[in-house]
Amino acid sequence: MNMSAIRAFGIALFLIGALLSLAARFDLNIGLPTKTSPNTENVEELQKKLEQANKEIALLKEQAKQASKETNQKTDTPKTTTKENHKSADAPAKDTTMTLQIYSGMEPFIVAQKLENGGVIENSVEMELLLANPKYARSLQIGSYEVNSSMSLEEIAKLITGKKQ
Repeated sequence: MNMSAIRAFGIALFLIGALLSLAARFDLNIGLPTKTSPNTENVEELQKKLEQANKEIALLKEQAKQASKETNQKTDTPKTTTKENHKSADAPAKDTTMTLQIYSGMEPFIVAQKLENGGVIENSVEMELLLANPKYARSLQIGSYEVNSSMSLEEIAKLITGKKQ
């Protein structure tokens, strides 16, 4: 046998192997027999479940709308108290104090969640947005801070970022 023929045969086998591995890697159908996926058998069943779930969601949304309409109709007197008035009235009675620990790499979301879970603030999203403000962004200082519910969000943010009050 000729050496060049053996070399050509070896190169051809290598190229065929490379082509098949690329076809398998990128899921190319090059005429090879394929296995049927067991998931294709359940597609119709899953589609039915999805349609049923969508119907249930639509029904629940309608019920929620009706319930909110009923509660709006039942309340004839408008609420005149604001969040500030409510907070200042309850502040002496329910002044919650906690020690907030801030560690390296802690994100504003986690800090706001800790403050809300500790009962210091009512809405963690407001605090998170305040800490995302360019004035306080990337300024959280590692340490332990005594915070209480009588402090405003701005005061807490200044305390934990080390900004001058």
